[in-house]
Amino acid sequence: MATFSERYGYTKASDVIIREKITEPIKNSILNWLHYLEESLKEKYYQLEKNAWIFFLDRDITKYENSYNYRTIVIRNEINNELQWFKKLNLIEFILVEMNKIMESKNYNDSVKFLNFEFERHNFAYRIVGDKIEEITTEVEIESIETALKNPNNSVHIHLQAALKFLSVAQENPDYRNSIKESISAVEACCREKTGESTLGKALSKLESKGIILPNVLKKAFELQYNYTNDKTTGIRHALMDDKNPPSSAEAIYMLVSCSAFINYLVQKSQI
Repeated sequence: MATFSERYGYTKASDVIIREKITEPIKNSILNWLHYLEESLKEKYYQLEKNAWIFFLDRDITKYENSYNYRTIVIRNEINNELQWFKKLNLIEFILVEMNKIMESKNYNDSVKFLNFEFERHNFAYRIVGDKIEEITTEVEIESIETALKNPNNSVHIHLQAALKFLSVAQENPDYRNSIKESISAVEACCREKTGESTLGKALSKLESKGIILPNVLKKAFELQYNYTNDKTTGIRHALMDDKNPPSSAEAIYMLVSCSAFINYLVQKSQI
């Protein structure tokens, strides 16, 4: 029998935006990155493995040198084993520093670009910046989405759930355009409930008359976000004119987080 969450399409933000864990697809992407790195570096990759053995894992060099099998599987074994997720990211940072020493700048940047692409594709909450791994989606932002999902307005809940579903990598083909559309529609549903207006543009202008006073700068900032969803080059709320500016998971996550935060903000302002 289908569970409640399966019947009603309930999806948690923490299941869609991957944070503080490495899923099987993310792990496989890291392993594929290592494979391409070995092909690129050839003999130099053996030195990278040896350095990881000595300076990251702090293991006996004689045990490395006495076993040829270790020569190209040291790092793969560590990524495959039950290490805590953050220790695996520590290892990747060590590799990045070592890569910087032995690779040309272009090759290094291309390699980092590949792994960042994979992290983005799997909605991983981290990116490589220089030779460090930085968090781009925090626990606070995920909690903001979860709070907005509890909004008593059923339309807001339905739209945010749809935004999460379209964003989820569990789908065969995540749909970033429709995810963004549903995120902005959740804001529209919230504003329409408070003002009675038929569109988000009109509702934003009428909030003040309903006692919800927004600082002009914040109001204009959100109007610009709304305008982004109406841009014909994105194909989000209107027919696509061209495909030169397709939204990525980065835009979809940003819009989901910012729209959720705006909904929570409106709820708080209306209670003042």
